[in-house]
Amino acid sequence: MSTNSNGVPSFYYEAPNSLTSMDSSIYHGLLAIGCLATVSLIFTTSLLSFITWRMIDWKSHYTSAVGRNQSVVLIYQLILADFMQSLGFLISFHWVAERQIIGPNGACFTQGWLIQLGDVASAFFVLSIAIHTTYQVILSRSLSYKTFVGCIVGVWGLAFLLTSLVPIVGGRYVFQRAGVWCWISSNNEGLRLSLHYIWIFIVEFGSIIVYALGFYYLFRAKRLDSIEIPNRSIEGMRKARTAMLAYAIVYTILSLPLAAGRMASMSNNELSNEYYLFAGALFTSSGWVDTVLYTLTRRALLFNELNAYGRQPRPATAANTYGKDAGFQRQGSTDSILARNGFGSNGGIKMERTIRVEMDDLESSGNSQRGVQEYYVTAEAFKP
Repeated sequence: MSTNSNGVPSFYYEAPNSLTSMDSSIYHGLLAIGCLATVSLIFTTSLLSFITWRMIDWKSHYTSAVGRNQSVVLIYQLILADFMQSLGFLISFHWVAERQIIGPNGACFTQGWLIQLGDVASAFFVLSIAIHTTYQVILSRSLSYKTFVGCIVGVWGLAFLLTSLVPIVGGRYVFQRAGVWCWISSNNEGLRLSLHYIWIFIVEFGSIIVYALGFYYLFRAKRLDSIEIPNRSIEGMRKARTAMLAYAIVYTILSLPLAAGRMASMSNNELSNEYYLFAGALFTSSGWVDTVLYTLTRRALLFNELNAYGRQPRPATAANTYGKDAGFQRQGSTDSILARNGFGSNGGIKMERTIRVEMDDLESSGNSQRGVQEYYVTAEAFKP
């Protein structure tokens, strides 16, 4: 078997393992993917830099640490995964310059590794956002900070494990030409299925199921009046949950065409290069689309800051109504408080208590322009 100067068998550099001649449609398609990857890279880098700066210098702008807002931290991880994916697709410019896709080599391995890591990591954090949002809807509280950090580390650990297993199981030449970029070679369909496809579909359908459960719970609770929350708080909750749902919808729309095309190829239904170029252009847009989505929904996410520290809700008093740690609490949980004050039966004197919680707008540009978000919890009781 003949090899090149690096000891790689020569047949890897021949069709169909490599694309030795690039026609104009693939050339322009890869150029478009590279441009979209550049846009995503710029957007994600800007957003990551902004959030990181605010996490470090939060005392100059906010009354509570941005790094404790679990919704923001989860989106930060999603944007970081999109950043890695954008780096992978940015290598498309290399193939455009060479007018061929040759592998295995350093560029091909790097592209395959980054795309695999970015794909599975972004998928896992989309599902994490769905589970975290539904958890907050059903239990009306967040995870403890240590548990939350442990989950973040665990998700990244799983993503790196699935990516590392590709060359460990498939060998050093596993990342080769896969259509119009480098990824797991077509000779390793089992690895594609077990280390990528199955996880993508779990996330796409799992997110739909999880969000459906959360919205069903809210709908049923509202009809049964088992959760009584003032209209302003209900509106804030609805906006926050809808904002988080948008990330799952966007991910499904952008990733499904590529995943469906790969699954079709496993069934011996080979699609055209133009289809994969279109699907790749959609997928590499995840970075800038998620960034724009964050800028449009960031204010709705402030609702979750009410319980960002993951502490148990406590009764609010005049002394702590404006404190940093004021938490969101179901109105039904005030029953025990009212009972201790002698309000527990029907008829008699009516008592109404309203608690107002104010917090700074996390997205305000400075102290002089700081906006205020207000939330109200009202309880009614009768004393005989």
